[in-house]
Amino acid sequence: MRKFVRMIVDMFKREKLYASQGGPIIMSQVSSHRPYQIENEYANVERAFKDSGSRYIQWAGNMAERLKTRVPWIMCKQIDAPDPLINTCNGRHCADTFLGPNKPYKPSLWTENWTSHYTVFGEPSYYRTAEDIAYSVARWFARNGTHVNYYMVSHTHCQ
Repeated sequence: MRKFVRMIVDMFKREKLYASQGGPIIMSQVSSHRPYQIENEYANVERAFKDSGSRYIQWAGNMAERLKTRVPWIMCKQIDAPDPLINTCNGRHCADTFLGPNKPYKPSLWTENWTSHYTVFGEPSYYRTAEDIAYSVARWFARNGTHVNYYMVSHTHCQ
């Protein structure tokens, strides 16, 4: 993982893609399946690895910071994200489910506002109404949220 992440970060630095270099990338994440995040929802399996899971999160966060991108790194749904990484929320109703940043000086980020969801074979498609999305976003900001990113927007639903 370290070799892969370093390769991606070095490539982005060469192309001057980080905001700290004048580019468009304002945050970073890296995991084995998403080359822009340091672990995504690892908390879902962390307990199964006991102390090793916690040590891994610390290692991954520290590894990311040592790459010196000079933009914030985030970890989705990772309440034990090591400083200075920011733990974030993803889901449909983060105003109701997110416990907040794990330190008072970190922003409250909703990195995946699920407007839709992948379709499981044989199951009906899932789409949220515009009203539900708007209400959830209003609640998020009313509860001190600082950022929302929309995820899984389906153009086929907009016909």
